[in-house]
Amino acid sequence: MGALVVPIEREPESASQEAEVAEYGGVAVVGDSHTEMDSLNFAAGRIGDRSWVSTLLSEGYRFAGGWAVAGATSTLQAESFRGVRGADALIVLTGTNDLVQGVPFDLTASSLEAIVAKAPADRIIVLAIPPLDQEVMPTSSEFNRSLRDLAAGRGWEYFDGFDFLRDPDGGFVEGMTYDGIHLTPDAQERFGEAVAEYLGGETDS
Repeated sequence: MGALVVPIEREPESASQEAEVAEYGGVAVVGDSHTEMDSLNFAAGRIGDRSWVSTLLSEGYRFAGGWAVAGATSTLQAESFRGVRGADALIVLTGTNDLVQGVPFDLTASSLEAIVAKAPADRIIVLAIPPLDQEVMPTSSEFNRSLRDLAAGRGWEYFDGFDFLRDPDGGFVEGMTYDGIHLTPDAQERFGEAVAEYLGGETDS
């Protein structure tokens, strides 16, 4: 299953760097390729049109900082994310690379806690991960149940915005992925709209 995600070698940013300051609130986002997509420099706010975050911004939300790089596990995200102070919400989409690389969920949970500690916000939103056309063990559905339980236990929100692209028989609905892992531009846009709608609605997970 190694073909699912191409491992990358990337050094984490220096831990001595100070967190970015979101003076006027906004949304901080941490993720992997599902979030980075065609972004030239996600952490610097140079977000690509194919990223669901660009749709979020077009809906009126402001980017307060974050980190997203293709191939990154939750551990690398926790190590590399500089942090954000003063954001209204922190949104994290992580887990696909943990799954395919066999990272134990206990380590994923610890990494999520480290990410949250770097960006205290009024709302902490953990997003479900999308399916895989070639599932591993545990499956994406099992992983998402663990994410949901973790969020409930920590007082975070959990949101699954991928129902529209899940095939009842497993994997993606036809036309929603180009490689069995990543979303098409249309699916990215629809997911961004779902997240924006969730942000603007009730906060119950």
